[in-house]
Amino acid sequence: MSHKSKLEKHLGFLTDLGEFRFKRWLDANAYKFLMDVGVGVGQKVLDVGCGSGTYTIPAAKIVGESGIVYALDTSRQVLDRMEERAAREELRNVVRVDGGEIDDRFEGSSIDHVLLIDVLQEIRDRGAMFDGIYRVLKPGGSVIVYPMHMAAEDVIEIALKKPFSRVEKKFGGRILVFRKTRVDEPDT
Repeated sequence: MSHKSKLEKHLGFLTDLGEFRFKRWLDANAYKFLMDVGVGVGQKVLDVGCGSGTYTIPAAKIVGESGIVYALDTSRQVLDRMEERAAREELRNVVRVDGGEIDDRFEGSSIDHVLLIDVLQEIRDRGAMFDGIYRVLKPGGSVIVYPMHMAAEDVIEIALKKPFSRVEKKFGGRILVFRKTRVDEPDT
């Protein structure tokens, strides 16, 4: 192994370490993060791959009683834990959604924000996922992505093949925010 390869390997480890530190910070500061990316009172949020509710619970607190957070995950066990957390916090605006697809259970053009926090690497058909997201987002709605285990450029390429515009990179470029750019015909 050459010296350059050893150095590249070492730097890759440091990059990974930095991402893990950022993810830990993001998890610990989910409320602030969600406020910073535009989640607000009365909105509807879809948390894809919600897990035990790291972002679902703070989002539900932010949107308040007049808003709704849909918590989507393929694991019943983590959804059970998320529901227990929501019940402990007395949050009645969290809706459990079993499964991994954005399908007809969601009304078209009804969601203000979709969260994809460290989950895209688990999704087989990312293009279909972005199609579903586009269908359910309100005009001007946002997709908030933290691609911890994917290259940001790959996510940008997938999203921009759909009718999304990249609004900005936040938190040192680690968070990508895309917006729905055009209004479709009403769903029938």
